[in-house]
Amino acid sequence: MNKYEVIDFSKTNRKSQFEWFNSFSNPTYGLDVKLDVTNLVKFTKETHTSFFINFLYILTVSLNEVKEFRLRIVNDEVRLYEYINPTYTIKCIDGTFNNGMHLYTSDYKEFYKRAHEEIEFQKTNLNHKENYNDSNLYDEFYFSCLPTLNFISMTHPIPINDKSSMSVPRALWGKYYLENDHYYMTLNLTVSHALMDGFPLAEGFNKVIDKLANINDYLIKFI
Repeated sequence: MNKYEVIDFSKTNRKSQFEWFNSFSNPTYGLDVKLDVTNLVKFTKETHTSFFINFLYILTVSLNEVKEFRLRIVNDEVRLYEYINPTYTIKCIDGTFNNGMHLYTSDYKEFYKRAHEEIEFQKTNLNHKENYNDSNLYDEFYFSCLPTLNFISMTHPIPINDKSSMSVPRALWGKYYLENDHYYMTLNLTVSHALMDGFPLAEGFNKVIDKLANINDYLIKFI
């Protein structure tokens, strides 16, 4: 069971910001940032590993390190979870998609194993659910990837009648591309302004950027 602490925003210095943005029918906003993924592309090719899983790991660990990315609104209470699990879109063999999920771990080797097993299972699982991202705890990230297109910006489908779903950070990254001997990729992060202002959102991006620049400090060559 994922542990959490209930946060009373009326007793914090963000009381007015929380109440203001939480009154919006859609308080979500996002940023699109161009990332240098040269080191990650090189590591992936050298180790014959999955670029998707490697970036998924970096993103999941980075966002878990920022408290605001672990805040959720569940049953009208604000929860700060101990950790957040990754969920991610997986293309099936028939052209449809499933959402995969595995329990979070900061151990790269174990994270890779869990993600790889989930992806291999979901690719051939054609018994699609009627609902996606159906956890009633919302202790998840909603991640997806569009590896066939380099995009500049994007918007997520947001269920504006669902405060809990809107409190879940969403991410999409695109196809990496070569420019002046470096590989780049766009990452979108979309969050609820009721729970997160610009500084922690930027901190999430900056932690990803730092790990991409220092890849060997975070990923190990185990394959």
